[in-house]
Amino acid sequence: MTFANIAPSRYMGGPVRIETGPRGAVAEASYIAHSHQFARKLHEVTDGVWCHVGSCLGNSTMIEGETGLIIVDTGDCIEQSQQQNEDFRKASSKPVSALIYTHSHYALGSRTYVPLGQEGKTPVWAHKAVMTNLARTIGDLAPFLTRRVAIQFGMFLPREGEDSLPNQGLGPFFFELDKYKPTSGFVRPTNDIEDGQEATIDGVRFKFFHAEGDTDDTLLIWMPDRKTVINNIAWPTMFNIYTLRGEMFRNPVKLLRGLDLMLELEPDHMVGVHGLPISGKEAIRKAVTEYRDCIQFTYDQTVRGINAGLSPAELVEFVRLPPALANGRLTGQFYGELPFYVRQIYAGLVGWFGADTVELHPVAPVEEARRLIDLSGGADRMFEAAERSLAAREYSWTAQLATYLLRQSPNDERYKALKAKALRAMGQVTTASNTRSWYLTQARELEGDVDTRQLPVRFANEAMVKQMPPLTYVNALRFRLPPELSADGAKVVRLALTGVGAFDLHLRHGVVEIRPPAPASAAECEIEMTFDDWAKMNGGAKASVDTSAFTIAGNAALARKIIDAI
Repeated sequence: MTFANIAPSRYMGGPVRIETGPRGAVAEASYIAHSHQFARKLHEVTDGVWCHVGSCLGNSTMIEGETGLIIVDTGDCIEQSQQQNEDFRKASSKPVSALIYTHSHYALGSRTYVPLGQEGKTPVWAHKAVMTNLARTIGDLAPFLTRRVAIQFGMFLPREGEDSLPNQGLGPFFFELDKYKPTSGFVRPTNDIEDGQEATIDGVRFKFFHAEGDTDDTLLIWMPDRKTVINNIAWPTMFNIYTLRGEMFRNPVKLLRGLDLMLELEPDHMVGVHGLPISGKEAIRKAVTEYRDCIQFTYDQTVRGINAGLSPAELVEFVRLPPALANGRLTGQFYGELPFYVRQIYAGLVGWFGADTVELHPVAPVEEARRLIDLSGGADRMFEAAERSLAAREYSWTAQLATYLLRQSPNDERYKALKAKALRAMGQVTTASNTRSWYLTQARELEGDVDTRQLPVRFANEAMVKQMPPLTYVNALRFRLPPELSADGAKVVRLALTGVGAFDLHLRHGVVEIRPPAPASAAECEIEMTFDDWAKMNGGAKASVDTSAFTIAGNAALARKIIDAI
């Protein structure tokens, strides 16, 4: 297969229309126009159902029950759910009778409705896998994901000006850091939901379906008496099969099952976790059919290309959406981009290896850069070529050449400035919020205006830690403790959390195995603290090892190394 006749992309001189948004963002015109649907507003969907849009990335839905209000999803922090609740109260003054989580995202504002110490008094419904997924994101991979989330959602970018974000593709913004410091307020579920389960909650009939989307704990919520479906799978932009922050493989085949089920229900009203609600059977059918066909086309044509022997790089050129699907009501590439999805489908199905064995043991990036610079006639010649490419709007090539130069001379300010110009230009021509955030953040980092190692937010706090199973943060010690602790031989450390229980940490060969305490453990040392102090330490409190927050028995030096790692 040949791809010689394919038009150049917008990143390599292809046509693009740039405008300036209301807050000064220099960005692609259709991306700016995508903001129109995210104004803060409480939408009355049908009798007794309201959808709140515009206070965060995800919507919140309010359903009127017999005695109170059922709230579906609660935003990414307490400050956002307080805004939502403020608008909900304009429609009803009834108390909150239940919470429902569509998935493990947008559940961190629940404290607005369930105050500390009131857990269990208000039922909280969710898929049984919610706690497992939260443990992964705020436990094992918390440092990695927090940094990547901050980059993806533009938290290192200014609120106004050239580098600001017109919108987040799925919603107006993630956090308004200029207005508040986000506070996590998760409340764990009291009721686990199975696929196909029916329940009457405060007089309202529900049927729940397991419909995997961007998480494997996603629920499709059907209210048969109101012919209304609440979902997290039909977004106001093409579904994000791969997210740049990094996540597990999102299988499009599983996504299609949920979309087809939603079509089978024939709802009169469709409420999304993102975007505006849609009413009318035909309007919903048309929008969802275009959307599911867009996903199936991407998957099927990627598989077709794989079977033809195409590499991931070739597949990106091979899979192109037809206009009818590219321009659907819900299929614009305003969040992620089609090339990302094609690469992820390839990796999810067959792994990272393409077909060319040169990929197996490539030259190290630094060595590759040195040799390419030499072949080009030296750094000055390559720099001049990169400047010509920038003038020709070949931004991808400019950035690549600048990257070679920086690998050889990482502190050269000319090379940093050149790459920053190319990345900023790529951020301005894209339609996708995630792409723009990554390009502009790295541009600003090269210019010295941003340090992404300094995280602007922290999702864990004392109350959050207490809502998670204790093993969530004990397990994180596997990744926090340095392998050197067992360099001189195997040893056992006991961690005792008063009121919760004890865990034995078996240190050997550089790994940490966590086991229940043995009856007669030969622990080299024991660390004991209250669960409250454990929650404070893991929630970001500056707990000093010199305080009385814990007691140590046995090898004090080893115990202190472990406490420092917490």
